Amino acid sequence: MEPSPFLKNQEIPTKQLPFLRVLFNLLFVISLGFNIYFFVFQNGSVLVGFVNAAGSDAVNSIKSQVVPTNKKPVNTRLVATSHEESLIQSSNLSKGNHYEAKQILVSSPTQPKSKIRTLKLKITNSLHFTVCQEVELKSECGLLAAHLGRLLAWFLDVNKDLRNGDALNVVYERWNSEGQFKILQLTFKSGYLRNTIEANYYNGVGMKYGGYFDRNGKEITQRIEEKQSPIAEYKEITSLPGDFRKGRRGHSGTDFKADVGTPILSTFDGRVTRTSWNIRANGYCIEIDHPRQGVKTRYLHLSRVFVKRGQYVNQGQTIGESGNTGHSFAPHLHYEIRGRDNKKKVYNPFKFKYHKTYHRNVSSQGSKEFQGVIRAYDVLLQNNGVSDTIQTG
Repeated sequence: MEPSPFLKNQEIPTKQLPFLRVLFNLLFVISLGFNIYFFVFQNGSVLVGFVNAAGSDAVNSIKSQVVPTNKKPVNTRLVATSHEESLIQSSNLSKGNHYEAKQILVSSPTQPKSKIRTLKLKITNSLHFTVCQEVELKSECGLLAAHLGRLLAWFLDVNKDLRNGDALNVVYERWNSEGQFKILQLTFKSGYLRNTIEANYYNGVGMKYGGYFDRNGKEITQRIEEKQSPIAEYKEITSLPGDFRKGRRGHSGTDFKADVGTPILSTFDGRVTRTSWNIRANGYCIEIDHPRQGVKTRYLHLSRVFVKRGQYVNQGQTIGESGNTGHSFAPHLHYEIRGRDNKKKVYNPFKFKYHKTYHRNVSSQGSKEFQGVIRAYDVLLQNNGVSDTIQTG
């Protein structure tokens, strides 16, 4: 049988095979040689990690105490901050030194590299201006200033109450792969308040998510009592009513950062007036009328809605799940309280008379651990910057 015409001219002459194989094998050997060279002889910049002896006790305290022992442990490693420092340390390794070799530059999205840094600032003009004069990455100084302003907002009006000469000290962590920040400690000496305020990040015994506490173990942020709260478990509050957005009006709600799928609860008894309107902006959403309180509440950017228009709901009833739908840049719940008759009236839930609030306190079991974390932060600040990189998983 004659071969199909589609298969004609598909065979490679056998006399060319030896030459191609030799060429392929030669290229493979050369490539393998280069890989071995860089892996073995250049591993000072790729494989060797070490703990800076001057700050090891402080940072180890953070490693062992910031992460709660009752949770799944994370893979935290301390390594050299710079390529040059890694090379110097790797060239000085000897049998008598007990350094642990770890692959430090190969990371995954679940293990972003991060650096702990410090700032000691004197306020000039504004918080944004002051931070941007000091931070190396000018493109990110606005984001860092926003994180700081978010914490300071629990004490004063950042736009009105800062004074030239106010002292601001910060210990913070920057995730390189995400361009995001985590404030670890903030100390602010305010001329307006005539007092020094402080916020220390701590996640310890009995806490699913950490928070910011003063040195006495009292949380600086307010929380809504559980039976009235729209969300029981959240990571942090990222925005309050009145916060101004670039090119937009003031923010009209309170944003609770939370994982997708977190239960969302009705804060008061009421009737559902509408669901999932203007999905492009609000995502899946719910509005509930509360005649007794004289307000309507809104719950935006949900992943799921469990109620229908006209349905009566009770306080504390699960009405949906948090999400990241609509005009949203990260998973969170946007909770909004508006006047029932005056729709332009927006209430801050932490100042609303029908919401009872409280502050968490560090438990007696976690007190010793908490004080250890603060001491570690203090050491980092006293060292005027930390040259250790942290990888977390």
